[in-house]
Amino acid sequence: MKALQISEYNRDQLFSLQAIHKACGRLPDVEIRSLVERLGPYLEFRRQLESCQSQYFRDICEATCFSTGLSACCGFESIITFFADHVINFLLSTPEENGRILSVLGQANRTGRCVYLQATGCLWRWSPISCVMFLCEDAKQTVFTRHPEAAAPWAELREREKDYTCPTQPVLFDDLEKVFRGLGVDSPHMYFHTSPGLLRLKARAGIVEKSSDSCA
Repeated sequence: MKALQISEYNRDQLFSLQAIHKACGRLPDVEIRSLVERLGPYLEFRRQLESCQSQYFRDICEATCFSTGLSACCGFESIITFFADHVINFLLSTPEENGRILSVLGQANRTGRCVYLQATGCLWRWSPISCVMFLCEDAKQTVFTRHPEAAAPWAELREREKDYTCPTQPVLFDDLEKVFRGLGVDSPHMYFHTSPGLLRLKARAGIVEKSSDSCA
């Protein structure tokens, strides 16, 4: 029987991670430490996000989505990953953790769900921002009905996410792409430099030429 080939999605993910691995291998330790230090405010945001989700959402999400296999966010392969997501997770993961991700990407995904979702949960130490910020309408309605006090901190976290991902001002995700582009890296996940929508946002903010749109 002919072996299943890895998908285009897996190949793109693998390409980005291997490119980051190779580029970081050329950097002196002091520059790697400098990159990690730049992540400080973002990691604090992620810790506060994790605290909010753990307090209000985790039990509901695990019971209705993860345990049942009905997850709207993990139930398909092509989750959105930014290049910066890969950089952050690579820099903050152990070689063994990065190796497990490389290994699973090199195999055909027969699960019918996210390639990174294993029996113990997500393989990423710091999951992609699009994953951790996703909450289905049912979960939000349930939580905000039971815990109306959760609505304000969740709205604040949604707003703070823009400080790192909405390029109407210089933001971390755009900056990390610039760093690696300067190292000669190209990637299909460098959306801040290739996505027409994000380029229009940057243009409107005067970061690049052109116009239109705003972060919702």
